[in-house]
Amino acid sequence: MVLTVFDIVVGRSEESIALSKRLVEIDPLSPATHVSLGNRYVFARRYDRGIEQCRKALELDPNFAPAHAHLYRAYLAKEMYEEAIAEIQRAVDLSGGWPKHDLAYAYAMAGKRDDARKILHELIEDSKRGVVELSGIARIYAALGETDQAFGWLEKAYEDHEHWLVALKVDPMFDSLRSDPRFQALLRRMNFPED
Repeated sequence: MVLTVFDIVVGRSEESIALSKRLVEIDPLSPATHVSLGNRYVFARRYDRGIEQCRKALELDPNFAPAHAHLYRAYLAKEMYEEAIAEIQRAVDLSGGWPKHDLAYAYAMAGKRDDARKILHELIEDSKRGVVELSGIARIYAALGETDQAFGWLEKAYEDHEHWLVALKVDPMFDSLRSDPRFQALLRRMNFPED
């Protein structure tokens, strides 16, 4: 499993997908293996396949919060905003609030800026206690089109050695920032392998 994570974060999506498919073959009744494969498809920008795998996970366990959370990412990438919001809200409800930053991101992408900002302000307050994913705040600012704020929070996440940054190179939620020289500079500082 570690190899699949490594492969996907450095951009070797086909290798990662192949290994995740093998995990599904080994344990086809585990919702986690289907979600893992679905997540690999999403990072590879193969959203329909990601949706398919996450739905298979939900057939096995309709209350598996990670399946709802990853299904949301695929819907969001396809600009299916209402479906995305419904899935991430379900994940938040099932997990007791875990992916709240994703709900704010979905609101921002759907043009529900006031709803996004309300959650964003809560997350910023929570960040003072160290209980929030700083890169999640950066994603929300990126979705709101506030690039300088997004980079400020990415820098905080980098300084904090936030583990979620390992997916920075491939995370579709940061696509709006990729063309900015600051994004490429951050990837270089993180020592990601060159394409």
